[in-house]
Amino acid sequence: MKKIIVLATAGAGGDLQPLLAVAFGLRERGHHLVFFGDTAVAAALRGMGIETLGASPEHELGPRLIALRKERQGLPFAAQAELTHRHLTMWSQELKPAVEGLLHEHKADLLVTSLFGAGVAQLVSAQSGIPWCVINSTFYVGPHPPRPLELDFHARTLLLFRSYFIPLLDHAPLILHATDPVFDYNHTVLPARHHYVGPLLWEAPAPIPAYLAEPGAPWALVTLSSMVQDDLPLARAALIALAAHPLRVVVTIGNGYQPAQLHPVPPNARVERYVPHSAVLERGRLLLSHAGHGSVMKALWYGVPLVLVPWDRDQPGVAARAEQLGTAFVVTRDQLTDTLLTEAITGVLSDPRYRQKAQAISRRLQAEAPIATACGLIEQM
Repeated sequence: MKKIIVLATAGAGGDLQPLLAVAFGLRERGHHLVFFGDTAVAAALRGMGIETLGASPEHELGPRLIALRKERQGLPFAAQAELTHRHLTMWSQELKPAVEGLLHEHKADLLVTSLFGAGVAQLVSAQSGIPWCVINSTFYVGPHPPRPLELDFHARTLLLFRSYFIPLLDHAPLILHATDPVFDYNHTVLPARHHYVGPLLWEAPAPIPAYLAEPGAPWALVTLSSMVQDDLPLARAALIALAAHPLRVVVTIGNGYQPAQLHPVPPNARVERYVPHSAVLERGRLLLSHAGHGSVMKALWYGVPLVLVPWDRDQPGVAARAEQLGTAFVVTRDQLTDTLLTEAITGVLSDPRYRQKAQAISRRLQAEAPIATACGLIEQM
């Protein structure tokens, strides 16, 4: 048994689920875990039986990223990159003493982190020599990617990856990419220490609504980002476009919006803050999404075709990968209209090839064991 510190320091967004999938996998294999996270992470883990220690409120990363975004406005690209690197390095240095204290207190053997905690892990490891592992929640990032970064990332996120995350990965002893190499343009020749492990899926436990088991039309799932990114217009357009289709619809909006913001809701739809996506997708015919990597991987795991409107962050790259597999119809954010979205939905539902290809991918993914693969690579450290 090893003692492992899990750094989950950037909020409970899409980076958290793959980290939790691996963490719970390691716990099932007998290892002792202690989480170090911010307020959102502590809330997400409450009641799950994992020891969670919170960072001080002044070390919350979310507000700092918002302030950094404002400070970068109008600056040349090189100046924005330098500012991004400097701010995140300072934040990592501020967290370093608290993480070092945890290591000493628990006599930890390993650090496991998302990309956001990589700076802290690198600083701590340089001082203590403790090994560390990065769980990357999206497609491969590192030297010689299969597609130019400029095509895969929104401009703001591009700065974060190019000036901060990717240089840090040069120092990581182990980088696990929570995606499928076939999905990632068959990019199978990875640098040393980089590994594809497949989708690392995890969902917060919650009751399954009884209405999902009621007889009727198949279900469509509409998801917004778990981190607020002003994508409510996507949900509004989706409700209008899906109203004319013989589907029942669940829209999940997270905690960033109020259900009343989407009123009126068509008779065939329900708006929820959260429903386990797997429960809908198991009965689903379509996922309509902002192209978050986690939701797309989950749809492919269950063999559900997609209509994607990439909104921000890494979502252009995720959508492009799903499209090239023949499992998704992509509508760009600046082209989003009720009419175009209706046409996209009709195209995916009426063409059996989308579903056939999604189901073939599902069979392949479900024949693998991503969480066990990730845990095994970590244990080999």
